Amino acid sequence: MSATAELPTISSVSGIEAIIFDMDGVLFEGRNFWLDLHRRYGTEEAGIAAADAYLASDYASLAEVVVGKLWRGKPAAPLLQLVAARKYQAGVATVMGALKARGLATAIISSGPELLASRAQRDFGIDIVRANAIEIAAGHLTGRSTINVPDGGKAEVGRAVLQELDVVPERAASVGDGDSDAALARLVGLPIAYDSTSQTLDRVTRHHLRHGELWRLPELLD
Repeated sequence: MSATAELPTISSVSGIEAIIFDMDGVLFEGRNFWLDLHRRYGTEEAGIAAADAYLASDYASLAEVVVGKLWRGKPAAPLLQLVAARKYQAGVATVMGALKARGLATAIISSGPELLASRAQRDFGIDIVRANAIEIAAGHLTGRSTINVPDGGKAEVGRAVLQELDVVPERAASVGDGDSDAALARLVGLPIAYDSTSQTLDRVTRHHLRHGELWRLPELLD
């Protein structure tokens, strides 16, 4: 079945009222936006070293090293260009339309860039986005950032988002592809893995979609 083929309708008996999406590798092609931005700025080696040191234990320190030191004063153009150039996964628009037509709330929770999440929100009418922001002034990165989603903090953010949507976790679904999505998957009633790279996520998700199968998402809710 092609990504543009007619999708099955969502049955009201599914009980799902909201769906939370990861962003990189799920809604957008490309696994790691920040790594791709490191490559554009020529800071890949230092960025990987910082991630190895801080990603799992101290996300604030990782942001301080990367945004506050490695990228401070860099031109914003490479960041903005990468946001604009990122391609959606096949079928995203059709899937989002089907979900919204059935009255389901949608959200993005990602440790990726808020600029990219906001682009998807504008394009598809996504209800809530939570992602991380980098401050830009006079066409350059100021070195300041706002961390709304630490890499290991998606479950806590997800609980707050669902409260805002007035949806209990048991009536929510999540779609993710990596280790950082596993805790959120444990929280919701219908956890789904898409093109997963994580054995941890695979163990706690009920359904597993391959790359290019995002069109099947409404089918899983039927």
